[in-house]
Amino acid sequence: MVHGDVHGIVSTGDYPINVNYVDGRFVQTQSVLELPLRDASVLAAPAPAPLFGRDDIVEQVGRELAGGTSVQLYGAAGVGKQAIAEAVHRKLAGQGRRGHVLWPRPGETLTLAILYQRLAEAFFGKSFLREVDETVLRAAVAAVSDVHITAFDCALDGSDVARVLQTFSGCTFLFTSPYATLPAPGASHHVQPLGREAAIELLSSELGLPLGPVGLQHLQFDHVYRMSEGKPQRLFQYAQFIKGSDRWRAGAARGPHDQPPPVDPDQLSPQLQAEALAVALSEPARRVLVALTTFGTPLAAAWFAPVTGDPQAASAGAELHDRRLVTRRYGTYQITEEAASAVRSQNWPPTSATTAAEGLSSALTTADGPPPPEPFLLLSIARALYDAQEWALTVRFVKTAAPIALTAGRGQIALQLYALGKIAATRGGRPGDLDYYTLAEEHTRNVLTGDRAAVAAALAVVSAPVVPTAKIGNLIAHLTKLGTAKLAVAAGAAAVVAAAATVAVVAASGPDTPAGCAEAKQALGDLNATQDTRVVQDLVGQDRKVAAGLSAAAAKATDPKVRSAIQTRADQRNNAADTLERNGDGLGGDVHPDVRANLLGGQALHERLQDRITIRPVCPKLLD
Repeated sequence: MVHGDVHGIVSTGDYPINVNYVDGRFVQTQSVLELPLRDASVLAAPAPAPLFGRDDIVEQVGRELAGGTSVQLYGAAGVGKQAIAEAVHRKLAGQGRRGHVLWPRPGETLTLAILYQRLAEAFFGKSFLREVDETVLRAAVAAVSDVHITAFDCALDGSDVARVLQTFSGCTFLFTSPYATLPAPGASHHVQPLGREAAIELLSSELGLPLGPVGLQHLQFDHVYRMSEGKPQRLFQYAQFIKGSDRWRAGAARGPHDQPPPVDPDQLSPQLQAEALAVALSEPARRVLVALTTFGTPLAAAWFAPVTGDPQAASAGAELHDRRLVTRRYGTYQITEEAASAVRSQNWPPTSATTAAEGLSSALTTADGPPPPEPFLLLSIARALYDAQEWALTVRFVKTAAPIALTAGRGQIALQLYALGKIAATRGGRPGDLDYYTLAEEHTRNVLTGDRAAVAAALAVVSAPVVPTAKIGNLIAHLTKLGTAKLAVAAGAAAVVAAAATVAVVAASGPDTPAGCAEAKQALGDLNATQDTRVVQDLVGQDRKVAAGLSAAAAKATDPKVRSAIQTRADQRNNAADTLERNGDGLGGDVHPDVRANLLGGQALHERLQDRITIRPVCPKLLD
């Protein structure tokens, strides 16, 4: 049996199953209870970096973790939680501690379900596309001990954090969070902005000279300190701004000096500092900075050249980091807020989506290339192609990008990519590609969120070990002969489920139809009818309307099996509406309205297909 929160979980037999995307196809995988645990690697030791006024908290956190106590570092963004955590990692690595580090993924809001998926991937080596059952996961890791886990930027509430600690009771956790949510007996530490003395120490170290009262006055330190809000990254940036000024360079050329030259206070806002640093960059580094701003996602250095189209950009990371315009996270570079504002204020043209798409597509087909880029980058480029109305390239690029997202376990990004591909195929007059994306989106949605019947139908269509494009092409040709693709998909899915289902079919005698079936058919309406579904409330309204009609049909059924099947589907529709009203569409606020409408429209079609899959075994003429 499966217990706990089973939303999105499919159970077959004793354990729930899950799905991966491997070598271009969906593959049903074993339960985590049946998978071998991977040995955790020794924690990576980040390069040493100076900490100013933070040594005591690093030592304390290290002692707490060594004693088996989980720890949370909380506070405002930019105050240095990451730097403290990395210093702790250096201590743990020196002790040979093993564990996993989870960074936030662009375009994703961390939920308990997503955290469980990512932890299951870390412990079992598979990128799961469906939710992982909490109770089964807890049993699967029950024997794990002496493993450390760090989760950066974790904003889960206290009850969810408590569940994670109970599920992984043999592990210690280090969370960085915006606020305190760690339950007792965990240790929470409020990370405050740098104090004035620590900020002076940082600036003196970066400039390479002791700053006395005169030097601090020349540097307008009190004004700068207030504007920096005690955030180390802004103070590091200010030091680079000073060192890049003409007066500083002129003073350094004349010989040693112990006092910095005066600074114009009108140039001291963090954004103006970033602007001064950005305009002085080399052209390859400037192009990378613009690309980071354009697509809004971290980049590994290996993708600088393909995305910008400049071969010399590959080595730009060090220059950008030295200027403190980016932060570096285990091989990826992320632009700072001030640097992104500086790029926009300069009105530099954005990176060409065409250049980025063609560069990535070429690089991804190269043998022995780097690991695939972050899927959110691919989605950002596809959105930019869509906005530029590059329909043919959007269609082609999405076919490359969506499998990468699925392989990485980013199913929601894949759905958004398929929606973009579907719109581009429609507007570009490419009916074959439109059919491909309609089917790909529907089957992917079934795999990600469908019940057992929907998953069985989807896997029966898309998981056979054949060349995916050839298979889809053959299926599309067949559907074209049948006439209406959507109706044929519904009939095919229903047939797959009917063959495997244990529900008995209620046979109709002659032209008669079981009581309640005619009313159910009327409640469901035409599968291919156009419905305006652009926002969540549109879909909620459709769910409620169908549920009410099916409940009325169930009340008229005389056969218990017919009544049960129709009422079950009515209840499922109402539950779907409740979930939408509670959680929304899960896409976040930055999704293009057309993409949102297409994804919601696809979800509406999915519900209409599921209506027929559920009810057709007891109402054989439902699809007539």
